[in-house]
Amino acid sequence: MTSPQSQLIKQNKQRIAHQFSRAAGQYDAVAKVQLDIALDAQAMLPANSSLLLDIGCGTGRITQRLVTHSEQVLAMDLAFGMLQHASITTQKYPEQSIKWLQGDAEQLPVRSHSLDTIFSSMALQWCPHPERVLSELYRVLVPKGQAVLAIMTAGSFTELSHSWAYIDKNRHVNEFHSSQTWLQAALKNNLNVDIKTQCYQTWHPNIRHLLASIKGVGANILLDTQLRPTANSSLNRHMLSALEEIYFSQYGVDQQLPLSYQITFLRCVK
Repeated sequence: MTSPQSQLIKQNKQRIAHQFSRAAGQYDAVAKVQLDIALDAQAMLPANSSLLLDIGCGTGRITQRLVTHSEQVLAMDLAFGMLQHASITTQKYPEQSIKWLQGDAEQLPVRSHSLDTIFSSMALQWCPHPERVLSELYRVLVPKGQAVLAIMTAGSFTELSHSWAYIDKNRHVNEFHSSQTWLQAALKNNLNVDIKTQCYQTWHPNIRHLLASIKGVGANILLDTQLRPTANSSLNRHMLSALEEIYFSQYGVDQQLPLSYQITFLRCVK
């Protein structure tokens, strides 16, 4: 019998896949900071490998760059809509260089001891169990295989979360695992780890623009903490006006609102 916790996780993952599938067509146009983060992560990859897995490949814009690092790339995403979009935008590449698969980072559809390299940028923060993710990475890597991971961690969206706290006691922003949680998960799974953190910021002229930047990449989904019908609370004009006023008073600089992304980079070696 499926436990309530398992049902909740399944429900959240279905919602994540649906939301990111919907965002596929517009993702690249609005995901500027996500590209910067991915490029910084790519710079940490080894120059050459035989088989590389891109976890959370999204629209495939980084997957195309990963072809230069590996003879073959497996591009995986939880969202089928992202995979459909990516497979179309990368048709200029030889069919054998990129293979697409739908899958979950906590249950990789890859055989054990088969990968030289794993890459993931801005995807693993949606996984509820870091230890399970790192256990799967260890399983599928060959000895001396490497994983480069860029993960959104605690400290992200703090300005938005703190501003909401002035308005009501409801949870409006997701809580992300800490850098230390991801580090301990890697160490527990016998991986050698180099870790660094970096804060990236985007700037916005008003609160609607800021919220649209989150929605445009599919990241506006608020994960459920208990089983219930999924329905995002609507934001009325009064609430948005109050939120904007508080946000500007607390964090505004030169008539711009900052939004912080706290990113943990992990380079793991088996």
